[in-house]
Amino acid sequence: MTASGAGMPDAGASSTASVPRSADEAHLALPAQIAMRARVPGPALQGLLALAVYLAVFIIGYALPLVLHPGLPRVGQAVPDPNFYIWSWRWWPYAIGHGLNPLYSRQIGAPAGFDLAWTTPVPAVAVLLSPVTLAFGSIVSFNLSVVLSAPVSGWVAFLAARRLTGRFWASLMAGAVYGFSWYEVGETRAGHPNLYVIMLLPLMLYLALLWRDGKLGPRSFVSLLAVAMAAEFYVFNETFAEMTVLWAAALLIGFAVARPEDRPAVARLAGLAGLAYAAAIVLLSPYLVYQLRHSPGQFTKVQAAFSLNLDELVTPRSGILLLVIVLALAVFTWASRLTRLLVVLFVLIVVLAVGPYPTIGSRQFGSVPWARLWYLPFVRSAQPLRLIIFGSLVLAIIVAVWLAVPVKNRLLLAARWILGLATVAAIVAYVPTASAGNVIPAGTPAARPTYALPAFVTSGLYRDYLRPGEIVVVVSDRGNAGLLFSAETNFYMRIAGGFINRSLSTPTGLPAPVEVLKHPTPARERQFLSYVGQAGVGAILVERAWAAPWMKVFRRMGLPGTSVGGVIVYRT
Repeated sequence: MTASGAGMPDAGASSTASVPRSADEAHLALPAQIAMRARVPGPALQGLLALAVYLAVFIIGYALPLVLHPGLPRVGQAVPDPNFYIWSWRWWPYAIGHGLNPLYSRQIGAPAGFDLAWTTPVPAVAVLLSPVTLAFGSIVSFNLSVVLSAPVSGWVAFLAARRLTGRFWASLMAGAVYGFSWYEVGETRAGHPNLYVIMLLPLMLYLALLWRDGKLGPRSFVSLLAVAMAAEFYVFNETFAEMTVLWAAALLIGFAVARPEDRPAVARLAGLAGLAYAAAIVLLSPYLVYQLRHSPGQFTKVQAAFSLNLDELVTPRSGILLLVIVLALAVFTWASRLTRLLVVLFVLIVVLAVGPYPTIGSRQFGSVPWARLWYLPFVRSAQPLRLIIFGSLVLAIIVAVWLAVPVKNRLLLAARWILGLATVAAIVAYVPTASAGNVIPAGTPAARPTYALPAFVTSGLYRDYLRPGEIVVVVSDRGNAGLLFSAETNFYMRIAGGFINRSLSTPTGLPAPVEVLKHPTPARERQFLSYVGQAGVGAILVERAWAAPWMKVFRRMGLPGTSVGGVIVYRT
């Protein structure tokens, strides 16, 4: 959010200089001799062109396998998180359509079920994509979210930068900085939609700029901003909480650096944003009240491993060149109030993102003076590193301003663009190759790259071997396979166990008495049989691709097994 009504940096301008009130006026205000000479279409077509560019880069560089095979579960199949979201994509429209509480499910964690209040089910995206889920399945809708999120996030950042600067090419670079940031790409590879669905943050900035330019009246601005804020909560409540702090900080910094005559405008913006925030709280209150009533009581303490390692700021992928641009903008345009706002806000974000213990490489330093903030009840489970996505948005705007600020010297203009293009090239070069969609994160046991679901699930064979609503255990090295089976059979079977998050589930998602059978003993076998009887488990489903060690265990226990459609069914 700008520090004043200014739409362009005021570097070198006097305090009485006229201020452009719209993006188009800002563009016209730039000296003609330094404007980009390449012809570009009007604003609407510019937006379409930018979106097309981002989609092409991301699909070719990362998502081509998902586009060619949208029905295959390819993303992160060696880890449990992605298949939880695939299940969630199916669960939310199913629960709403059947009049069930979507925050509690007996379809997993059977027989008791799981409370989902403190998980990250991303209901906003699950509901938005429910037509795709109902028509084509939750794997397709999940893959669609993977394909679209980074390009759309970059596109919305482009719109905000275009509104601020009035410059197409500068804004195109800015969108790439945000949409293809190392953090966004990393979370997309990991299959974490609560972290890679980030287009709402630049959307809020865009709405504020539309209000500044008189394109949105106060009522429309408050209404749209409230919906965007509430939607962010329904994407990820931790990001909503961080947004609350950082948007407030941006307004305070903006007020501090604004000209005295512009401070009333900043105060009006803060007041309208406060009204929108209050309205957003009303919209999200059903979820929030339920969540507070079902608090787990204890929250995981923040760990240095989930804080920003300062090494990340100087690697080519995340941007030593970006830091050079930040420094250059600060040195050459510090007279600009917009520059001060952006630089101070970026520094604040980095200071918070390093967490309680600053780390450089493998070396951890002593605690920072504000370390106790990270041990407050509702903050201690937050991961400081996640704040860096706000930093990426600030960096994107900094790049746009850096490339758009007036310069009379053509040599300096060329140097500026060379630096800007090199920065974006380094970021885009980090977009993984198409094969990287199947990368197994470091530290994860290797799994055979089998993507297609067994015919037992896809061909409906499960109906011949299981009763509707029967409780089963799914054993597979495919991460969280039980939840994937549950989603793809539209909850025909109930799953014992399942992974919902690291605090409430075992890493494999298997019930403990089943998991210990990897190293069987007579005592563990008796414990397993006792569990099966108490939980009412009717069958064990072992995915054939990883069945070998389990066949020996269950054969020794005398359980009959039937091989069908890529699965071995052991009746209990």
